[in-house]
Amino acid sequence: MHARLAVVALLVSLGVVVPCVGQTTDSLAPAPSTNAIGVWAGGSFATGRLIGNIRRARMGLIGLRYHRLLAPSSRTPLSDGPTLTYTADLLPVLFLSIPAGALSPLPSDRPAPERTSSPSRPQGRTAVGVGVRPAGLRLTFRPDEHLQPFLAGSTGLAFFNRSVPNALGRSLNFMFDVGAGVRVVVTSALILTAGYRYHHLSNGFRGQINPGVDANLFQLGVTVSP
Repeated sequence: MHARLAVVALLVSLGVVVPCVGQTTDSLAPAPSTNAIGVWAGGSFATGRLIGNIRRARMGLIGLRYHRLLAPSSRTPLSDGPTLTYTADLLPVLFLSIPAGALSPLPSDRPAPERTSSPSRPQGRTAVGVGVRPAGLRLTFRPDEHLQPFLAGSTGLAFFNRSVPNALGRSLNFMFDVGAGVRVVVTSALILTAGYRYHHLSNGFRGQINPGVDANLFQLGVTVSP
């Protein structure tokens, strides 16, 4: 009698515990990550004239990027619709080279009154610096596919070791960019990125001159998520 009661009690216990364990396992299953980090590098292949007036300038950037998924929520299954992601960049390396003659004659390039007979030639300028772009958004299409086209843009600040484009400019400059590209999903935790950005840099009329640099940038990056 006692043996039968023990068997019945054991079966009842298993019937209660096993579903609870299964339910707990499902509830603790990790949801898709909303956070990711990446590293990228970009370089200019041509200058534009949409806003900036400096010609033949060269620009290079290396950045660390933080990604956070905004919509849809990471706790809902991804649909075929686009996703919206917030991005923030830390730029430990900025490079800007402005060749001689890239600007129209500026006051600093004109001869002093006592030396009008021998005008000086405009000089080029190279500067390095750091930057931050705390405000960025990316709209990614086909998030369930291995190839994911996207549109993106960001804005921030750049600080150089000398004033640009020359002594009449400023070391602290503003920048923003817009562009498009494609994300290549290698694994669920590893994504490669290639894209184009139209990048503008200027001092926001804080200097005596503000010609601005428009750069057409090509960028490559790697993103990892936990």
